Amino acid sequence: MKHVVTLPRILATVVAVVLIGGLLAASGLATRSDADRSPLRVAVVGDDWSAGFRNRVVWPTLMAERTGWSVANFALPDSGYVADGQGGHAFTYQVDRALRDDPDVVLIVGGLADTGLPETDAISVGAIDAINKSILAGKRTLVVGPSWFESPPPESVIRVSEALRATAEQAGVPYFDALDPPLLTEDRMWPDLSGPTDAGQSELADSIAAWVRTEVSR
Repeated sequence: MKHVVTLPRILATVVAVVLIGGLLAASGLATRSDADRSPLRVAVVGDDWSAGFRNRVVWPTLMAERTGWSVANFALPDSGYVADGQGGHAFTYQVDRALRDDPDVVLIVGGLADTGLPETDAISVGAIDAINKSILAGKRTLVVGPSWFESPPPESVIRVSEALRATAEQAGVPYFDALDPPLLTEDRMWPDLSGPTDAGQSELADSIAAWVRTEVSR
């Protein structure tokens, strides 16, 4: 015997399908909305000025607090594109560790520890290595040159900055010139000029965050 489907049963089925579809669509919208609200994940690769020196707080932490981004700070003292601190401190090794955190952005900052080198060839090679690792991992890569606190800065600092600018341009990644104008002033440095005070760290946080926000919104 064939079963006869009456009109009320057809309407009930249609209503049920519409309701289920609506719930699924709402669920999808909620998921997309949650993803849109996920904070930007930034990994900072850097030197003493990012790691902190006698500081109670450092600019990556302040940047996270002021932007709502998730910021992981991999910076280590005495490090650079060539300078390796106690071993394993160089930026290329920091990038390796940063990539394990699966960031959206790898932010490579600094280079002052390399200013003692007489030539910039090794700095360029180190920069290419660090930048390429990040690019090949599919990460948005941003480079901030060495910062200073007076104008004009020492020739050795300018030399490193220009080498990094050329390398970043060659790699097709944005470069932030932190020397012109300088991000800091002498009154934002410790008396021995060894690094930025907490007030200096605050200024670095604001300047770098503003630049990163502009770049990631492009």
